[in-house]
Amino acid sequence: MASRKCEQCGAAVAADEQFCPNCGSFIDPLTSGPAPRADNVISVNSDGNYEEFELGAPPPPSERSRSRQSTTSREVTCPSCVAVNPANNRHCQECGARLSQGPLPTAPRPAVQATAGVRAALAISALLIAVVVIALLFNIFNGDGDVTSTTAGTDVTTITSIQELAPIDILLVECSQEGIGAFVCENLISDTEAEYQFTYEGIPEGEPITIRLTFNQPMVVQRIDWVNLEDPVKFKRNYRARGIVIEADDSLQPTPLQLEDVPGSQTIAYAAIDTNTIDITIESDYPAEVVEDNVFREMAIQEIRIIGRPAVTTSTADTGTTATTTPGSTTTIPASTTTVAP
Repeated sequence: MASRKCEQCGAAVAADEQFCPNCGSFIDPLTSGPAPRADNVISVNSDGNYEEFELGAPPPPSERSRSRQSTTSREVTCPSCVAVNPANNRHCQECGARLSQGPLPTAPRPAVQATAGVRAALAISALLIAVVVIALLFNIFNGDGDVTSTTAGTDVTTITSIQELAPIDILLVECSQEGIGAFVCENLISDTEAEYQFTYEGIPEGEPITIRLTFNQPMVVQRIDWVNLEDPVKFKRNYRARGIVIEADDSLQPTPLQLEDVPGSQTIAYAAIDTNTIDITIESDYPAEVVEDNVFREMAIQEIRIIGRPAVTTSTADTGTTATTTPGSTTTIPASTTTVAP
């Protein structure tokens, strides 16, 4: 079959192809090759041989079949016109479209952008690390690089003391009024039937009677049990305490209360958190009464009980301590630690 030469790339183009299979350039059959003959017959040069044929006439069957057989076994279908092309064609020989394309370039992945908060956190972290490193280097160089680490064993023992409410042990009792004979002030805390009595003709103006109770350690007071004489006859014949004022050493102001005129024990609601003493001042009385033609001129009180518990709980722990010693400095490791909590 006659062939032509592409004016763009110089590749050989078959006579029945309108586009160069190498570069895809359009091949105009009217302008390529030798000039047409007068009798509507075109003469095409094909390897030095001339063949004449009429315009519009299909090529001989033998030539078409030879052209198809001359192609390689692998063929490529044009994505534009669906024409079959040899595998070595870069452009379609029917429409000139490009037959194969390499992989399309992909855009680079955008860089991860951190928020302002993340950037601030990273900056603070870097600053802290730098400070720690500088501090370590400073300690090492100031101590000539000699750092000794001492670790003591840990042996922790915790003692928790929780006591229920009970009568508080009173270390000392003091009364501003002397007792009568064996009826002394100490009988108020003796936990016996012995009472405390003193001569009484009414409270002189400006001279109230005060009873001070002192504890052996700070106490939490929950209530006070005031115990009068239990014998109703003796109770009525004596004067009885009526109006009292209670004050603890940790209280902001005294608390006035009034006792009931009954024999035996009665409960006084009173609270103190951390006190060493309780002062009870008698400011008024119930007058003595004549019973069986007899009356006494004394005031009698059998006992005073303070109900509460210790104000502190002590826990002792032998705590191991880790110490780092640098030459030129002194480190003291305590053998034990005592914690006192209310």
